[in-house]
Amino acid sequence: YVGDNGGMLFCFNLNTMELVWAQDIHDDLNATPVFEWGEDKQGYLYLGTSMEYANGTSYLYKINATTGEIVWQYTYNDIIYDYDVSGGVLSSPVLGKAGTSLEGMVIFAVAKTHGYTGGTLVALNTTTGEVVWERKMDNYAWSSPTAIYDKMGTGYMIFADSAGIVYLLNDKGETLSYVGLGSVIESSPVVFNNMF
Repeated sequence: YVGDNGGMLFCFNLNTMELVWAQDIHDDLNATPVFEWGEDKQGYLYLGTSMEYANGTSYLYKINATTGEIVWQYTYNDIIYDYDVSGGVLSSPVLGKAGTSLEGMVIFAVAKTHGYTGGTLVALNTTTGEVVWERKMDNYAWSSPTAIYDKMGTGYMIFADSAGIVYLLNDKGETLSYVGLGSVIESSPVVFNNMF
């Protein structure tokens, strides 16, 4: 699966290198899609676009990985455009793990949703594409949210923004703790043995 800067997503057969399908996703894909093997024995891709060409709109998708069909689409309008740093989705979403409190959710970070520096963290229902919860952030993010889980199956997220703040969030997107690192964070957090 390959996305381009012109607003297309492609599926290639790795054995033959032939094109299987192509889907118009309206804008630039800057992050790796997330793959899910569904309970229906179908594969699905979750992805979002940045805002380069689409008149202030960023598109969030669930796409059938076999056919390329759009299962659902959610849009953010009035994304702020800047030549140097585009708005919209600039990172990969995180898919909630089955059997945990994040099950059935896919969480996206969307940049420049309310002003030049603001962003939104949104959890969408993986089946319907409807909003489960939404959190307005003072600063947008390039960093992908990272999910972690305790032994009881409660989900949490480590989330870093463009102002250098790393948050520990609960499964509703509420802040439990945070630390300021003093400068923009572009990469995603990694968690190992209760450390990030």
